[in-house]
Amino acid sequence: MMDGRVDSAKYQTGVAICENFIPSRQGPLIKRPGTKFIGVLSGISTAHLALFDAGVDGRFIVEFTNTLIRFWNEDGTLVESGGSTLEIVSTYLEAELSKISCVMNKGTMYVVHPNHTPAKIEMGTTPPFTLTSLTFTGGRTFDASGDYPSCQTFKGGRWYLAATENEPNAIFASRTPEISSGTDRFTDFTFSEDVDGVETVLSSHAIYLQETDLFGSKINWLINQKRILAGAGSSIWMDGGVIATPSTFDMSITLSGGCNSSPARAIDSYVLFAGPGGQSLNVMHYNSESDGYLKTDISQSATHMITSGIKNFVVTGMKGKIIWVLCEDGSLSSCSFDPEVGVIGWARHPMGAGSDGETMKVKSLEIMPGNEDADDVLWLTVMRSGKLYIESLAIPSQETSTDEVYVDCSTTIEFETPTNTVTVGHLADESVDAVGDDALLPVITCDETGTVTYDRSFSKISIGFPLEARVRLLRPELPANGATSQGKLRQVERLVLRLYKSLGGKIGVDYGDDMRRIIPLVLGEYELGSSFSLFTGDKEADIPSYADIDGRVWIVSDEPFPFTLLAVMTKYGVLEV
Repeated sequence: MMDGRVDSAKYQTGVAICENFIPSRQGPLIKRPGTKFIGVLSGISTAHLALFDAGVDGRFIVEFTNTLIRFWNEDGTLVESGGSTLEIVSTYLEAELSKISCVMNKGTMYVVHPNHTPAKIEMGTTPPFTLTSLTFTGGRTFDASGDYPSCQTFKGGRWYLAATENEPNAIFASRTPEISSGTDRFTDFTFSEDVDGVETVLSSHAIYLQETDLFGSKINWLINQKRILAGAGSSIWMDGGVIATPSTFDMSITLSGGCNSSPARAIDSYVLFAGPGGQSLNVMHYNSESDGYLKTDISQSATHMITSGIKNFVVTGMKGKIIWVLCEDGSLSSCSFDPEVGVIGWARHPMGAGSDGETMKVKSLEIMPGNEDADDVLWLTVMRSGKLYIESLAIPSQETSTDEVYVDCSTTIEFETPTNTVTVGHLADESVDAVGDDALLPVITCDETGTVTYDRSFSKISIGFPLEARVRLLRPELPANGATSQGKLRQVERLVLRLYKSLGGKIGVDYGDDMRRIIPLVLGEYELGSSFSLFTGDKEADIPSYADIDGRVWIVSDEPFPFTLLAVMTKYGVLEV
């Protein structure tokens, strides 16, 4: 919708298409590494992933599938109990997984769902994890159909629950911790008690708030970010900013427009949420002068990427944030977001097609947080050729990247004795790309067992689905007689790419087989099977071109190597007629 908006700063710094590149906050486009194969979820078509963050005791990914829960370690292995994989039987059906809400508090995961009694997952020793349905006391027991909450958050020692089927606009908050012992009372929803024969409401009692001004729209999520925020279908609400008691807790509208049911996320001092129907991604920030929140739609220039509606999103990055957006159609996009310097950079991340010809679709995602020495890791479940894979994607900073693999659903294998044959079961019948001993291997199709044989030997191979990154530049706005050069014939006369630690790539005014190689792998001296070195500097690209009104250029990286594009310098000829 912004094609031709040459008056916009976004047009001057934007591109027409950006796929499998990550726009960085400094400006370059960095090819994303490939995903790492973790496992196949046999006979399963969907899963829900949630982070169990036990702090110093470890971090785990909780995998919910049809009536079953499993746990993954950070290294991609399954948690075991008694010598076999720990599996917990649950009542969550496959069709219900998308509505599970998981929140961590003091090393315990609390799980709510509109069709189930609230539960908690605790970490122990034998077994390592347990799932327990909770029993509540007081005025709300949340133990019957229609009375199960669907969203939750914690603040000030209280557990906030909201949006039961019978009371879609109600918010409930548990009692505060017991004064003498400090013991939590998360399951105590006592609203009053008898004091000397008088029914009395104390400041420590549970809270019940029935909002009648939500215009009939259900509360979709709760989040604690300076205030208790409640997202409803037609508006966003906030509490009064005072210590919550039964007599002081209240909510008021801070933003109109509402949200969808995907959970909001807090990053730094901001809150991200999807708009109604998932047709926008918004950021809200508290403004002390107005004592409310201000909203900005950060998806205005990327609405075409989220037309099916945002299903979920997560945030990675300790040095610059990347928002990973999953849409209802299984497409994955990213938004490089740095509000301090005003950077918003969107990109698509297509996974290609499998042997069945179907587009590979992402089904769910979650973040395994890093620390000062490690980067965050994005965990995904991806449907490939009728099988659901669980994979991980690490996005390191370009300066520290050393061992990235640029193929998807990849496996890296080392051999004691060099070989030219490898078997990778999860890639059976698939076309694969690979690097062996730092050398490019040809794209080839595995047989029905996942075995592939090459014409040279190697001691180490990284193999997986081919990964293609591509970018198409916008129609340039050039100095010309008259108000604009848009619509005038122009021809590419000279083009120079500024690259950083890159290899391979191709370029052309048309996308296809006639594109010219940018770096023929080690500047023209590369031979198939030889090891490579990366190139940093300016590279002039000789491309055939013709005069047309577009003058747009494709830049593609389809080899399993890094590719970072710093700048494109293009000389055009414009026909002034």
